[in-house]
Amino acid sequence: MTTESYCEHFNLKEKPFSLAADPRYLYMSEQHWEAMAHLMYGIDEDWGFVLVTGEIGAGKTTLCRLLLEQMPAEVEVAFIANPKVNARELLISICEEFRIPYAPGGQSVKELFDLLSLHLMEVHARARKTLLIIDEAQYLSTNVLDLLRLLTNLETEACKLLRIILIGQPELRTKLARPELEQMSQRITARYHLGPLSKKEISSYIDHRMTTAGATEKHFTASAISLLYRMSGGVPRLINVIADRALLGAYMKREQVVTRSTLKQAAREVLRDAKFRSRSPRMTTAAWAASGLLLAVISVFLGLFLAEHPLRELLLRPSGGGQPAARDKGVAGMSWLPAGLSTAGSRGSAYNAILGHKGISYYTSDSATDDTFCTNMEILDLRCLNRKDPERRLETVPVPAVLTLADRSHNIFYAALISLKNDRASIRIGDKDTEVTLAELKGLWSGEYMTLENSVKPAGKEIAAAPKNKSSRNKGK
Repeated sequence: MTTESYCEHFNLKEKPFSLAADPRYLYMSEQHWEAMAHLMYGIDEDWGFVLVTGEIGAGKTTLCRLLLEQMPAEVEVAFIANPKVNARELLISICEEFRIPYAPGGQSVKELFDLLSLHLMEVHARARKTLLIIDEAQYLSTNVLDLLRLLTNLETEACKLLRIILIGQPELRTKLARPELEQMSQRITARYHLGPLSKKEISSYIDHRMTTAGATEKHFTASAISLLYRMSGGVPRLINVIADRALLGAYMKREQVVTRSTLKQAAREVLRDAKFRSRSPRMTTAAWAASGLLLAVISVFLGLFLAEHPLRELLLRPSGGGQPAARDKGVAGMSWLPAGLSTAGSRGSAYNAILGHKGISYYTSDSATDDTFCTNMEILDLRCLNRKDPERRLETVPVPAVLTLADRSHNIFYAALISLKNDRASIRIGDKDTEVTLAELKGLWSGEYMTLENSVKPAGKEIAAAPKNKSSRNKGK
């Protein structure tokens, strides 16, 4: 389908969820207003750096474009969008932005530094300001960051000659916390981190972008917007990608409204952190080996996450008599327990195992937290059910299920319960299948388990979200 047909179907002037950094489409949430206030402070402030960070796709670059559009006339700006450069290359880029003449190829770092210093003095003498903005600043090397610190040494008795704003991803904060960059970090006078949109802001975000594109009515149902928040985590870039595909899906169905089912299908097509595919119950030896290798890699990362899991203390709390639970009894000598339980017995590998029992392969680069996993399961029309049986009646647990276990050292790990027969259970820990007695398994089991069931689809048609009054601060943005 063509873009023209896509827009004509919804009476839009243009695509509302383009990934281009267009300030017209910037939804100014409370966080974005605060971030903009920090950027404006960077223009007015005469000392130090201003640091604005945010997750990928949070809207940092678009916010920066808006700042450039609203820049006061007395401010000269150098905007660096590609900071993957050395110290000399950065100085050349700054000179080019400020239109400072230099001899190409022959001038040293010191000569370029002196040219920039002279220019800053001349601008200050004309009662004007100079501002350096560096986007994607997480790519700056330690040497280049130290050069920026030296640039802030250019000052008069009253003020700095160059104001600097650094915009980057969260790892920039980590980099600036290094001991060798302590002097640089001390000169940051204002910091702000731009997080994802809240659940309440998603509807207004959708309305703002659709209205800016020319929409005169609602095109997303309330339940579709709720699912969009869960699938995107509130990250604007992910919202845009999923919503754009959902509009295309509705157009192809000749529908005027994006429903929950259409949005779920769109999320299935565009999400990259979770991939699903059907497979036959029988797999070749090579396929099992490849799956085992992948699960092992996932388990390593999950082991790091689970090492300090808050569930650990709760599950291992002494019983009413003040004595440890009886699960320690009989644990000694259980040779079937694999070495390195913190990695082999990861939550993620157990999730994979119960899905494999259902004929589905599940792959993810995420840390397999409950929220992430269960949200992804909605794409497959499955729902997570978490239960706890204080009496630990293992015989009543529906299979397949993920069991929460603890070894004699009180380390939490997870196993997939595949089948129950008489007094024995078939389980999988990591990529190892084994058969144990119910007594052995109960000795390790906390009583908690998780199963998956098919989602029950609500009856009736979905109702579009009711119009909401838009905040006046977002008009015209």
